[in-house]
Amino acid sequence: MEIEKICVIHLNQIGDLVFSLPLLKALKDSYPGAGIHSVVKPYLKGLLEDSPYVDSIFVRDEPLFGKFDLAKRLRRNRYDLMISLARSQEAMLLTALSGAGKKAGFVHFPWDLVLDVKETVAGHNCWINNARLLEKLGVNIIKNDYVGLLEVQQKIERIILPEKYVIISAGASRRRLVKAWDEEKYAEVIVSLHREYGLSPVLVGGGDTLECNELIRRYVSERSPLGKIEIIDLTGALGLREVYALLERANLFVGIDSGVMHMASAADIPVVALFGPTDPYYVGPQNRDSIVVSKDMKCAPCYLNRSCVNIDCMRDLAVDAVMDACRALLDGKK
Repeated sequence: MEIEKICVIHLNQIGDLVFSLPLLKALKDSYPGAGIHSVVKPYLKGLLEDSPYVDSIFVRDEPLFGKFDLAKRLRRNRYDLMISLARSQEAMLLTALSGAGKKAGFVHFPWDLVLDVKETVAGHNCWINNARLLEKLGVNIIKNDYVGLLEVQQKIERIILPEKYVIISAGASRRRLVKAWDEEKYAEVIVSLHREYGLSPVLVGGGDTLECNELIRRYVSERSPLGKIEIIDLTGALGLREVYALLERANLFVGIDSGVMHMASAADIPVVALFGPTDPYYVGPQNRDSIVVSKDMKCAPCYLNRSCVNIDCMRDLAVDAVMDACRALLDGKK
C-alpha cells in the first residue's frame, strides 16, 4: 500500500511528545513524499510548530463539539496510516472514526480492537515502545534517540539572563510529589554551583510549583555566603517555546524526571536527572552529557506507587551525589 498521508495522535505529556520525535523522523525518512499530521493537546502545539517532520497540526479541544469537529476533519483527510500513541478511549475512537487504511497503536483492551497493528507497552510510555511499534509496521529507524530533534525557533526577549546559569526544575507539583526532592537540598546544590562555577540559578516550572520554588528561594537566601545569590524565578511565567529557548543557552540542568528534563536532553545541554520511582532505563535522558542520580533500592522503580509513604528513593538522594554528577559534567570528566 502506498503511503501518502499519515496521522499521529500524540500522548498528553511533554516528555511523551519528545519521545515521539524520533518516530516522526523515521516516518518522514521512510515516506519523504507523505504528508504527516500530528494531533496534540493545545499546550503542546508550540513544540511542533517549527518541526521539519510535521506538515500540519490538529489540536484536541476539550469541548465536546471540538472533539466531533476534529473527528470529521481527520476522516476527510483519508489517511493511509493512522498511529495512535495514546491508548485512551477518546484516542481509539478518533482512530476508528478516521477510516484510515491502516490503524496502529498499543494494546489496551477493548479499545485496541479498532487497530490493525498493535504492540504491547513495556514499562513507561517511551521511545523504546514507539520503536517497537515502528518495527512492527516495517518502518526503518535511522536515529534511535530524540537528541537534536526538537526544533523551536524562539527568542527570549522579556528577560535579562546572566552570562552563565543553571536551570533548576524541581517540578514538585501535587501530581509529582512522589518524584520530589527536598527543597533544602536543591538550595545546597544551588549555593555550591554558584560558589564553585559562578552559575546563577534560574527556576522554572508550572504555576502549580510556585510553593516549591518559593521554598527553594528562601533556603538559598538563608544559605548564601557573604551576600545574596540572585535567583531568577520564572515559575509559571513561560510557555514551552520560551522554556526551550532558555534551556538551549543554559550551562547545566538539574531536576527531576519530567518533560522539561527531556527538553533539556533534546537540547543536548549537560543534564543531571534525579530519579526515584520511575525507571531511567525507559525514560532516562538520551543525550551523552547526562547523568542519572538515583538510589539503589529493592522497591525502585515502583512506577509512581502513590501508596508509598516514605518515598525513600528520593529522600535518600544525597546532595554530594548530585554535586558529584554536576562536577563530572561541568569539568568534562564524564
